[in-house]
Amino acid sequence: MSRSNDAHRGAITACAALLAGLAGGSAQAGGDAAKGKAAFERQCAICHTADKNGPNSFGPNLFGIVGKKAASVPGYAYSNAFKTRANWEWTEDAIGGWMMAPAKMVPGTAMGFFQGIADRDREDLLAYLATLK
Repeated sequence: MSRSNDAHRGAITACAALLAGLAGGSAQAGGDAAKGKAAFERQCAICHTADKNGPNSFGPNLFGIVGKKAASVPGYAYSNAFKTRANWEWTEDAIGGWMMAPAKMVPGTAMGFFQGIADRDREDLLAYLATLK
């Protein structure tokens, strides 16, 4: 199989995963927000802030991210890849997919170097982010 076919298959797989996440509800509702805050501090806070009216950092501020349109945090300079491809709302399922494999959801994203969070932290991080309202 050629590289072109492999790339095409990868793009289809990423799109299917994204669409499945966008179509679903809040399947991750079982997480522990306190554990999620600790996981955020360990794995996310190096690039993101999560305080109400907090500044952007290397990544956008994530306060209120659940329910927000992607690429819409004021004052954050998103990559061209993200601005042109991220046309969804940040549901818990979409966030869950993103934090596991951002480069698969948006090839060329500035977050493409990030290899994803630990599986054990996913539901807890989602529960924590959902509290940030």
